[in-house]
Amino acid sequence: MGRPPGPAHRKTVGEKVAPRPRAAAWFAAALALLLAVAQADAQTPRKITLAYSAVSMTWLPVKVAVDKGFFREEGLEPQLIQMRGNIATAALATGDLDFSLNISPVLNGAIQGLGLKLVCGLNTRPLFSLVVRPEFKSAADLKGKAFAVSSFGNTQAILTEKHLQHLGLKKGEYQLIALGATGARAAALEKNIAQGSLMPPPSNVIMENQGYRLLGNTAEIVVHPIAGLGTHESKIRNQPEMVRKALRAALKGLAFVRNNRSETIRLIMAMNQIDEKTAARTYDVSKPGFSANGLLTGEDLSIEWVFIQQETKKTGVPVSIAYDMTLLREAQRELAIKPSNDEPPHARH
Repeated sequence: MGRPPGPAHRKTVGEKVAPRPRAAAWFAAALALLLAVAQADAQTPRKITLAYSAVSMTWLPVKVAVDKGFFREEGLEPQLIQMRGNIATAALATGDLDFSLNISPVLNGAIQGLGLKLVCGLNTRPLFSLVVRPEFKSAADLKGKAFAVSSFGNTQAILTEKHLQHLGLKKGEYQLIALGATGARAAALEKNIAQGSLMPPPSNVIMENQGYRLLGNTAEIVVHPIAGLGTHESKIRNQPEMVRKALRAALKGLAFVRNNRSETIRLIMAMNQIDEKTAARTYDVSKPGFSANGLLTGEDLSIEWVFIQQETKKTGVPVSIAYDMTLLREAQRELAIKPSNDEPPHARH
């Protein structure tokens, strides 16, 4: 048997054994690496996807928010993806897409029970102008004339009729011709197949530069949002901070568009490849349509919702299922944005 350890080898109770220098160095290095990875993860922007159907002034505030770095300020890395409306609806429903910038795909998904909801409106009024041929100087000249619409019964056709009736024309005093997209309708005016059409910016201003006349902006006539942020209710429920961050970026973009004319004009020039004069006029005719605070109500959505109800034959489905402004209001409070004075009382819930 070996001899028991002598006094020099015995450990007393509570005595700590000093770690070996090499092990301590490895431990410190590993801890530093873990802390660095955690810090890098915290600083890495969260990627989000936003779909749009076409380049359009309606979602200009989001384009501004991207270009000015407002999403990056919120820790988000936005990716804009062009996508047809029906594909956007499906991608939102499966969670493969974070946001749609077009309102229609969200409303279509909502009425089908797919759980899609609007969480913000970028414009509360349509950014259209009634463009007519140069020889027509007033509404009185428009009786008996033909107006080009994209297709019968759709929103653009409905708004065309509302605009014409606002000018004093009655049903039967004008004719609608379904001719398709903006370019086709412009060609119809040039060939005098149609004498007028509702045109979006900057096409309305470009045609004005060519000698056509603008007889009013639809934004001055009717409430009808076209662009906003829509997502799936699961993201509202399970990822509220991500949604709030996106809403804060969009609200910053809205405020910038409304309050920074000269710089927004430069962004419009780049977005649409147009000259400064055309971009300035485009800004001025479009600004009235942009939302002051991002809020949407059921009444705001009523024209589009009724159209979708008729298309889907789901007339009993209430529009309230299609929007949720809870996180928007939280983002407004965080940015000290007040609801507008003309916000309907029933919207404050």
